[in-house]
Amino acid sequence: MAAKFGAREVARIESVYASPAIASQRARTRAVLAARPGERGLDVGCGPAFLAVDLGRDVGSDGRIVGIDESPEMLEAARARIAREGLSDRVEVRQGDAGRLDCPAATFDFVTAVQVYLYLQDVEGALREAARVLRPGGRLAVVDTDWDSCVWLTSDRARHRRVMEARGHYFVQQHLPTRLPGLLARAGLSLAVAEPIPLLELTGGPETFGGGLIGSIADVAARHGVPRDEADAWKADLLARASGGEYFFSLTRYLFVATRPGA
Repeated sequence: MAAKFGAREVARIESVYASPAIASQRARTRAVLAARPGERGLDVGCGPAFLAVDLGRDVGSDGRIVGIDESPEMLEAARARIAREGLSDRVEVRQGDAGRLDCPAATFDFVTAVQVYLYLQDVEGALREAARVLRPGGRLAVVDTDWDSCVWLTSDRARHRRVMEARGHYFVQQHLPTRLPGLLARAGLSLAVAEPIPLLELTGGPETFGGGLIGSIADVAARHGVPRDEADAWKADLLARASGGEYFFSLTRYLFVATRPGA
């Protein structure tokens, strides 16, 4: 069943994706992927199409980017962004399933999947699907997170650990980056790049990546066993720091680029 997002949640996600930290992550991903003019690319789990739009510029007027997402609301936001950027001639989005790509074999020069596979039960199957639609020599770029790397300045470390452990239940694959090199190999892909992408913010607020996550993490923790008053106290502590000038947030994401042999 397709994920459902209300207008408020879509707006929050767009704000988070526009933050300097995630813009920097996209820039690093694009630099390592090195999309070339005329290439065809697939962005799996495209969301509101920030990366798909950037890749559309990279492949130029002779290239093509296809983005897929399960959420109708995200696709609506994506189409609006693509139209605003004047890229409808080279970027298209449609509903799709990361685990069952509705594309012929050997269609794309590259596939991207950013913060997608940690939500899937059958990651190995999804990676095989990505490998299937790649042309020989094509590359798959995956960015994912192990949330054990998340650090916030907080007044109560024990409470923070409880909130973050409960947050982990939101993901199917809580520690996926550690397993990705082996999973990529089993999917028939050759690992070419593996590197961390550190995100660091010393100021908070809803327009920052970490600041934009605080409310949603508190809600998820409250739904997964943390008492509501405790989750709210954790949230209030971080929001007070964000507005009071004593704030620290850091998270490490991991970028992998693997190629399909045969070029």
